[in-house]
Amino acid sequence: MNLRNNCTRFIVGVLAVFSVVSCDDDPNAVGGEVLGDVNFSDETYQSVPVAYSKKLARVQTSAIPSTNDGASTANIIGYYDDPVYGLSKYSVLSQVRFNNADNVSFVPSFGTNPVLDSVVLSIPYYSRELTSVTDADGLVRKTYALDSVYGSTPMNISVYRSNYFLRDVDPSIAGAELEQRQVYYSDDINNFGASVEDDLLATAENVLPSSQQIVLILPDGADEDSDQDVVFQVPQLKVKLPNDYFATAILDKNGTTELSNINNFRNYFRGIYLKPELVGAEGNLFFFNKNGVNITLYYTFENADGSGDRSSGSVQIAFDNNSVNGIDSTLDPTIATTLENQDSINGEKNLYLKGGDGSYAVLDLFGGTVSNENGEQEAELSFLQRQDWLVNEANLIFYIDQEKVISGDSEPERIYIFDEETGLILVDFSLDNVSTTSPINSIPNHLGRISRGSDNRGEFYKIKITRHIVNVLNGSINNNRLGVAVSQNVNIFGAAKAFTPNSTEDDIVPFASVLSHEGTILYGNTDDVPESKRLRLEIFYSKSEK
Repeated sequence: MNLRNNCTRFIVGVLAVFSVVSCDDDPNAVGGEVLGDVNFSDETYQSVPVAYSKKLARVQTSAIPSTNDGASTANIIGYYDDPVYGLSKYSVLSQVRFNNADNVSFVPSFGTNPVLDSVVLSIPYYSRELTSVTDADGLVRKTYALDSVYGSTPMNISVYRSNYFLRDVDPSIAGAELEQRQVYYSDDINNFGASVEDDLLATAENVLPSSQQIVLILPDGADEDSDQDVVFQVPQLKVKLPNDYFATAILDKNGTTELSNINNFRNYFRGIYLKPELVGAEGNLFFFNKNGVNITLYYTFENADGSGDRSSGSVQIAFDNNSVNGIDSTLDPTIATTLENQDSINGEKNLYLKGGDGSYAVLDLFGGTVSNENGEQEAELSFLQRQDWLVNEANLIFYIDQEKVISGDSEPERIYIFDEETGLILVDFSLDNVSTTSPINSIPNHLGRISRGSDNRGEFYKIKITRHIVNVLNGSINNNRLGVAVSQNVNIFGAAKAFTPNSTEDDIVPFASVLSHEGTILYGNTDDVPESKRLRLEIFYSKSEK
């Protein structure tokens, strides 16, 4: 086979001298050389992949990365009422530890006769700074815009001390993999039982995320005056927790074995459970970085000089180590029935993409037969591998079923493609060098954003997989099935474990899909799809005319 990507061809004919231009330095080039005396015609080949949907029963929701470097962990809390798929509820269970303890004693010193002033749970929202102005008093006033907040109906959030222990290691795995990390799933919190709601600490009522800067008035610090200190913080949820409870649970335990080291503490104070509760019909949903969550204990203690005066102190208990998102979804009955009866051989009319514990599409490229140059039926992959083509570009086009989708802001801006058998990204992801801190603008060449019409309704997605197709056709990689899912953040490409209904073997789905709450419905490959809307793979190539 002599399959090649398009390479610039120079034909120098003034002195009848022909140059040979090599494509060896082109990262997409395969095959031999291009001769200057060869004419080429540009043509298009269209293939219709077989495609169907897979419903997920549970997905991994522990250690969900919010960045590719794994430096932070994302969680979601609240309700999202998808206009197509139905209502989903997200809760959070996390272990905790002292945030400002030293490495020797684990617990900071509370001083002599400590007395709690207040205990506050803080959950920062994702936000970005818009303006910053210093006022006449020298205080910096800032304005913010919130990110990753959805819905406009208040909800309640109950805060519990959990008595369920989230272990680090999976005890069911023996032998060489004994140290394999425990994986937690979207349905685990429901299975943990009543122990996750061991003690109700507080309920934040009518929670609706605000972009307002937080202003804290604290006791005067070590400065030259006696005025109270003013501290500004980014937008966040603040929940006041009971003093008496934490005085008994934390301060009174100072010097005991429960607070002597991190393992004892995690066994003693096993975690915090955040449970949303509907106030109206819809609620709201917001994402947050687990690393930024803390419970701050503000207290006073007697000075060591014997004067009887007291000083102020504080200690933070942070979300840490294991955390798990619970997802309870009420799927539309018609869609649920459809997903139970998918034709994996011939494909389906519609493809159902829903984030979280929802569903994704499976594509089988080149699985059919075509009529070859001799008028005989031949396996499509075999036929294409015999062609002497220069592949310029290859795109998958997914049209949105606008009759089934409620268009507008609820439509996912991005979809995500991956190797369904390995969970890995395609090579075209790595070759797209446009990566920004804004997920909506990253990897635009490979994972094209939704294309909208003049009425702002989503029309289609285009996924460029040129190099992947070249590698399949030249036999350098297997023609594995591909998965297509919605994505909230295409910058995240780690793989999560998942299970389909009645399956004992795990699947692999991208964390980018687990972290997404939105859904859409695309057209598939069957004959009852309008031809102009049918899923297709377009291969643009140049063919020699020797």
